[in-house]
This record gives sequence, C-alpha cells and structure tokens, in this order.
Amino acid sequence: MTTRKVCYVRFRYSHHSPHSGYSRITEFGEKYLNSQIIPVDKPLSRRIIRDRMLWKIATGTPGYTRAAMAAELKIAWKALTQSSRIYHILYGETNYHYAGYFNGFRDNRVVATFHLPPDRLKKVLQIDWHLKQLAGIVCVGSNQVEYLSQFVAREKLHLIPLGLDVDYYRPPASPDERDPNLCIVIGENYRDFATLRGVVELTAYLRPQTRFVCVMSPKGFAKLGQHPNLELRTGIPEDELLHLYQTAALMVLPFSDATANNAVLESMGCALPAVLSDLGAVRDYVTPESSALVPPFEARAMAEKVIELLENKSLRAEIGARAREQALKFTWQNAIKQHQAVYDSLP
Repeated sequence: MTTRKVCYVRFRYSHHSPHSGYSRITEFGEKYLNSQIIPVDKPLSRRIIRDRMLWKIATGTPGYTRAAMAAELKIAWKALTQSSRIYHILYGETNYHYAGYFNGFRDNRVVATFHLPPDRLKKVLQIDWHLKQLAGIVCVGSNQVEYLSQFVAREKLHLIPLGLDVDYYRPPASPDERDPNLCIVIGENYRDFATLRGVVELTAYLRPQTRFVCVMSPKGFAKLGQHPNLELRTGIPEDELLHLYQTAALMVLPFSDATANNAVLESMGCALPAVLSDLGAVRDYVTPESSALVPPFEARAMAEKVIELLENKSLRAEIGARAREQALKFTWQNAIKQHQAVYDSLP
C-alpha cells in the first residue's frame, strides 16, 4: 500500500443530488484512505487576474475557470511545501491545466479523472501536453481509454466505473408500488431528444395511457416540445427523485453518446428496468440481461421495446432484479478499492 497521502481536488455539480455524483468518492476516501480535500469553490478575484489574462492562461482548455486556477494554486503551494502526496483532480476536463508540472516534485503525484465522451473530449482538450504530465488518468468509460491512449501511454490509463450508493438507491418495499403506465426520463446531457420525441409520440399513439415524466431543465425540455403525455419536473428534491425511481415502470434514455451515467446506475439500484441506447460505454455498466438495449437513433425500435415491457409485468420484474444485482457491482466501497489500487501502482 502506498505511503503517499491522497488529496482530492473536489468539484461538485449543482445538478447532482446529495447521494449522487463522482465527488462522493471523497467521502469514502476520507473514511477508508484518510484523505484530504481541496475544494474547487472560491474563484480568483479579477483584481488578481483579469479576464484577458485568464483566457490566455486557459488556452487549450476552454472550460478552465477562476475557481479551477485557485485550486491549482493551492496544489502548487502544497506541492512546494509538502512531500509524498497524491493530488487527484476529480474533473480533469475543467479543473486541470498546470498542476502536472508538480508531478514527481518532492515525491508528489498528480492524477486526474475525465468524464466526457471522446467527441466532447476533442473539443474541451485542445492540447495534450498537460495529459502527458500526469502520473495517471482515471477513465469512467472504456471509450475514453481508447481515445486517450493516442496521447499518453496505455499503462497510465485506468478504467474505474462510477460508484453508486446502493443503500440509498434501493428497490421499493413492494413491486405493487410501481405505476404500470409511468416512464421516467432523467437528465439531459448527451440525450438524443429527436429519438425521445419519436418514442413519446409512437408510444402515446399505440398506448395512450402511457405517461412520460421528464426530470430535466426547462431548456432541455424545450428540445422535446409539448405533448399531452409529457410532464416536466425540474429542480425536484432528492426524495422525490428517489420516489420516481421506485414507482415508475420503466426508465427511457435514448443517448447521443455515453460514458458513465448517474441515472443509469441509480435506476439499476432501484431495480427499475431501463430502455437504453446501445452505444458508447453503456455496456461498461449494464448487460443485455439487466436492461433493454436498443440500436441508437431508432425511435421505432425503442418505442416497440417500451410498449413490450409495459405490457409484460413479469419481464419487467425479472430485468429489474438483474439490474439490482448488476448495481451491487458498483458500490462506492468497490470504487475506492479500485482507486486505491491505482494509487498503489504509481511509481
């Protein structure tokens, strides 16, 4: 086991619920690794660095912010004054640019996790020299490993699936709590809205009693357009989201691309069958037995699968049970062990 102390550079997206999101790794890191946290929160003042200078400094990583720069300055100060630390930047796309310069200095190591699919990584990582400076890169999808291996040695890339709080995201007390006509759509990033619109229209036409509840922003919902069988819920509390997972008959998620996805894991934890586009890294998390996989961008095929499952309660229950079994592979306890193995492997 490594003797280096782990320090997480933590950023949390506001749309992640308290029991969700990659930043939860820090809670388990504190418990099992006695790790520390550098928060990405307070941005550098414009008195210290003006916008034009920030834009120049951030060249090549357009998502880099004042808060990210402030966090990297904290890493720099700690690396200069402390030794034998592992600085793990949880969102490498937006919070990492320069800290890699300190990799190897005073026996410190710098690691970053990346979350976006390859096509998006091409846009947000317009440079690659900073990737080469890292001691290790954590990927949450196998499609990222293939893409990033163009820029860094394969042995530096580590595939670690996203974790899930399986105690919170759990099945309902009784299967009878599920509404046989309710489908839920959770989130909007990398969702194929054109296909989703087709699924709603076809399903509503062939099975008019079906309802679709969409949990997303009004901006995302606007991409779908109005429909009598569609309902928007936005900014809902976490317990209401859990209630939807536990009372819906199906989750329907047509993707345009995918790596890790919180909604997929959370639905699995709640034994909710999901109809998913079969693309990207979806199969890193689900199997054909624990979900219903359909070809991407095919609304008719997805609508037909939705109707088939809505009309077959026993099949939904069977897939839901397998989904729960699959979810138990992705506990945060397992995730922290996999992270520990990466830390131990760093030279």
